[in-house]
Amino acid sequence: MSISTKYALLTAAFFFFANATQAGEIHTQKILMTYWSDNTARYAYDPIPGSLSPTGVTQKNPKLFNQLDLINVLAYAFLQVDASGHVYFAHPDTDLSKRDTASFCKQDLESCPDADKAFAGNFSAFAKLQNKSGTLRKVISIGGAGSQNTFKNAIAYPEAFVESASAIIAAYHLSGIDLDFEPSALFGPGEGKRYTQLVLALRRKLHNQAFISIEVPGDWETLRSIDCSSGTSCSNNLEQIASNAYVSLMGFDFHGPYYPGGVTGNNANLYSSPDEPLLPEFYHLSDNQAIEYLTFLGVPSNRILLGFPAYFVAYGGVRSAGHSHGLYERFDKSNTPDYDLHQRGYGSYQAAQHLLDSGFIPHSICVNDTISAVFAYNPMTQQWISYDDAKSVAAKADYVVRRHLAGMIMWEIGEDLPATNKNSLLVSAQIALSESQPKR
Repeated sequence: MSISTKYALLTAAFFFFANATQAGEIHTQKILMTYWSDNTARYAYDPIPGSLSPTGVTQKNPKLFNQLDLINVLAYAFLQVDASGHVYFAHPDTDLSKRDTASFCKQDLESCPDADKAFAGNFSAFAKLQNKSGTLRKVISIGGAGSQNTFKNAIAYPEAFVESASAIIAAYHLSGIDLDFEPSALFGPGEGKRYTQLVLALRRKLHNQAFISIEVPGDWETLRSIDCSSGTSCSNNLEQIASNAYVSLMGFDFHGPYYPGGVTGNNANLYSSPDEPLLPEFYHLSDNQAIEYLTFLGVPSNRILLGFPAYFVAYGGVRSAGHSHGLYERFDKSNTPDYDLHQRGYGSYQAAQHLLDSGFIPHSICVNDTISAVFAYNPMTQQWISYDDAKSVAAKADYVVRRHLAGMIMWEIGEDLPATNKNSLLVSAQIALSESQPKR
């Protein structure tokens, strides 16, 4: 199984563009892109303003509105692709409203399965959002974690995919599309080429200024398989894709409690550490390593987006030996705790802030005098967490500027602190990127 199966979801992103000459380029130097998930658990505590609550009350969300003032791209995650290649709303009860079923769904039945369940209207509320500066662009995101079938259906029926996706984009006056395909294995023979052709078809169908992006994991095996999936020869597929779309590196889930290796590891380290253990099946990944490989494969730096998480991974039953503070130590998977994301071993950045006030002691790893990763250990409960904080995100933003990357992506907006909080990851990235811009 490929490590790419571990790269789930993403939602918030900053972009810093060096020029405005390529297809899909937004004519500004600084872009912040945020994803909102239609997942039922997410909808419960971070609703889209204007949608309906389970009791039928129109919802407000001042926290999200404040974050919109910082951004100019918002992506709705996720839509899926059926066996005939049609893009469809996977959660009609939260995605759609009764008004949608009476208008759009009548014209595009394939995109609205189970439309009789429509209620909350998140998607139409999403399409109406705008920030105070009037710069907010909305895009749809396709796929997410476990989207093997969605990926295969899209590349098998590219015409149906492009037509149905563009119909949704046009009907709701959106600005583009994000492809977050996460196959559960390496790309098979011909799949990389068909993926490239799909992106090219999207660019031809959508106007030249439409926003298009794809997500990729950080492991070399998956990245190489996109270019070398024919079994006999390699092509410059990623390079061709980058000429028509941004390539977003999912710089998170490098390690986790359900990965092989048997020891704790950093979730989103900027650099590879020379102290990483040489253990069988322990992944040796980092943002920098993945960026180096993407550029080696021909992807221009100014088309790459660097990702960081607004969540943490947790390990239980960790005993610290010497001065390790739990890093690279054995753990007990059965003692891995459950936090606010309702998935054992994972919690939001907001929850991490509370943990740091309850016996967890933070530590950082520096490589070449730069913060590479942050973790915290509670010796009393023997719990260990890996996360990003405001300082590590600022270090990554500095890396983006120095390497002339397109910007940054974050999963996900609801898991970050409010924009009014000084420890907000989005605020930290925005400040670091803004300070790099030339004064007008």
